[in-house]
Amino acid sequence: MSGTSEDDDLLAAEYVLGVLEGSERDAVLHRADREHALADAIIGWENRLAPLAVLVPPVAPPLSLWPRIAATCGLSEAPAAAARPAQAGSIWGRLGFWRGTTAAGFALAAAMAALVILRSPPEKPLQAPGIPLASAVLTPPKGSTPFWLAAAGPNGAVQFKPLQKIAVAVGHDLELWGLPDGEKVPKPLGLITPEGKTITLPASMHAPMEIMVSLEQKGGSTTGLPQGPVLWLGHMDAPQSSGNG
Repeated sequence: MSGTSEDDDLLAAEYVLGVLEGSERDAVLHRADREHALADAIIGWENRLAPLAVLVPPVAPPLSLWPRIAATCGLSEAPAAAARPAQAGSIWGRLGFWRGTTAAGFALAAAMAALVILRSPPEKPLQAPGIPLASAVLTPPKGSTPFWLAAAGPNGAVQFKPLQKIAVAVGHDLELWGLPDGEKVPKPLGLITPEGKTITLPASMHAPMEIMVSLEQKGGSTTGLPQGPVLWLGHMDAPQSSGNG
C-alpha cells in the first residue's frame, strides 16, 4: 500500500473486518482523519473485501428467532415489521437486516481467511503477502445471482472461480472478454472451463475494466468479437498500488 507501513495496512484490514473494538477502533478512526495513507488503506481493504458480501444467498430466519432475542434482551415489544403478518412484496424489506447480518458473518469469516493467506509466506502468485487484489463478481446481464469470482493478483494474473455449477451445451465453449474502461471494443482473453481458470492479462490490458463470459462455438469466436450471447459480466476496479513509496 503506497505510503502505508505493513503494520498499518494490517491495522486497516482489521478495522474493515470489524475485529477492533472500543478504544482501538476509535484510535484508528482518529488517525484516519489525520493520516491520508491510513485512510486510503482502509478504503482499499473495503473495496477488496466488498465482493465477498454478495456471495451469500439470502436465508430467512426462523419465526421463533425474534421472540427469543426479545426475551433474552428484556424487550417488551417486537419491531412493528416483525409483528405484522407476512405480506407479499414486503418480505425482503423485513428480512433485509437478517440477510445483511448473515452475509456479513460469512464475509467476515471468508475475509479473515483471506487476510491470513495474504500475510502467510507466498506459495502461489495470488497469495503473496502485501499484494492487494482487485476482484469482480460476474452475474447474468439481467440478474444478480453471482456465478463467477475473478481475483486479480500480481503480474496480471487473474483467477476465475465458479460460484455455481456451470453447464456448457455440447459443441460450445465459454470465452472470456475484457473491456477496459473508456474503450468500446472487448478483447478476447481465452477460453474458460466450467471448473475455472487462471489467465494472465496482456500487457496492454488492465483494470478498471468490464469482464464478460460469452457462449461461443467450439474453439471460441473466430472474429475476435463475441459471436454468441454474453452470459455473465462484472466490473473489476483498478488494483490498489503496492509498495511503500
